[in-house]
Amino acid sequence: MYCSKCGAQNADTDAFCGQCGAKLTAAAPNASAAGAGEALPNPPPVMDSRAEFAMLRPPESEMRPLTKVAYDIHDSEQGAAVSGVLSVLFVGLCVGMIANLLAIFDKMSKLTQSLRTSGETFLSQNIYEQMGGNHTMGLMWLCLLFALLVLLYILVGKLKLRLKKINRKEKRFKSKGIFIDI
Repeated sequence: MYCSKCGAQNADTDAFCGQCGAKLTAAAPNASAAGAGEALPNPPPVMDSRAEFAMLRPPESEMRPLTKVAYDIHDSEQGAAVSGVLSVLFVGLCVGMIANLLAIFDKMSKLTQSLRTSGETFLSQNIYEQMGGNHTMGLMWLCLLFALLVLLYILVGKLKLRLKKINRKEKRFKSKGIFIDI
């Protein structure tokens, strides 16, 4: 039996709620059940807002930092907009990584070409000077940028996955018929 005040589940034999102490009342059976002589179980309480759904999430002390951020985004009024921006950012990071990789390969080919045109086959002062030139510095910066893009890609991807998980939880909760979004 569910408490009509707090919604906690109690045994059918309890007279008072074990959660809030309110007096429990048995639900009146409907006409078809009364004719059969059996009582229907009490339906679960109806949640009337997103705030009550938020009470079902784990305590913040047990959450990882990224999960906290995902719940904060989900619970905010602009949650859908932020989620959309994260999706666009995720796609942008993918495109940025591909463009960066192409630039890295271009720099590598220019560096290789400049080493071949020097005519030297061993490490000499001329090759050392060529390697210390503009191509090598550009390649180093592109590799650093690529590593940063990969880290951002992973961070945004994990955040998007946590948001999807929260949305699936909410959808399952809604499908049970105990959630009314006001």
